[in-house]
Amino acid sequence: MNIEPKQKILYAGNESLQSAAFTRILCNELNLEKIDNIEFIENETKPTLVLIDLVTENIELQELKQQLEKNPTLCLVILLNVEEDKEYSAFLSWPSVVGTFKPSDSLDFLIAGIQRMMNGEIWVSRELSTQLIHHFRGHHERKRLSVGELTHRQKEILRMIMDGISNIDIAKKLNISPMTAKTHIYNIYKKIKVKNRAQATQWASKYLLD
Repeated sequence: MNIEPKQKILYAGNESLQSAAFTRILCNELNLEKIDNIEFIENETKPTLVLIDLVTENIELQELKQQLEKNPTLCLVILLNVEEDKEYSAFLSWPSVVGTFKPSDSLDFLIAGIQRMMNGEIWVSRELSTQLIHHFRGHHERKRLSVGELTHRQKEILRMIMDGISNIDIAKKLNISPMTAKTHIYNIYKKIKVKNRAQATQWASKYLLD
């Protein structure tokens, strides 16, 4: 009989008796296994829960953030002790965030929230939810407006880029010089704010609908 391995949890913050007891309670209540190093998150069947206590020294947090950004799909980041006026910026500045908790939140509230996150939910305040909706709606609207700024010829070329057609072949199809084709492509990249063909293809597949 195969025993399914426990989901891992890593506490990143100032070590103390309270933080050790807190982590132990979470492990007991949610059937988790504590790990002590971010390097242990690879080769897991489930993403590791990474609890980040924002009262920790900023230098340590920056180092951790850089490590997490290298493997964003391997972890679920949960921010602890988030000040209310900093919740929005904290959520957007860390990779893979699935929830935030304020200093005033109770232990029972934390356990319930983390349980929901383990089941695939996002756990944030109503105020932050509203801010994030406005943020991503504005981001999508800016991208949509970028499509409107493209000329018919630029959209045509962008579709060819999506199809993997080379610059030389684009020039042949449009009966223009390779230099002119290259200039068109440069202007497209500039308008939609991408740096290469891969990014342009990804952008076009999402926003170039007609």
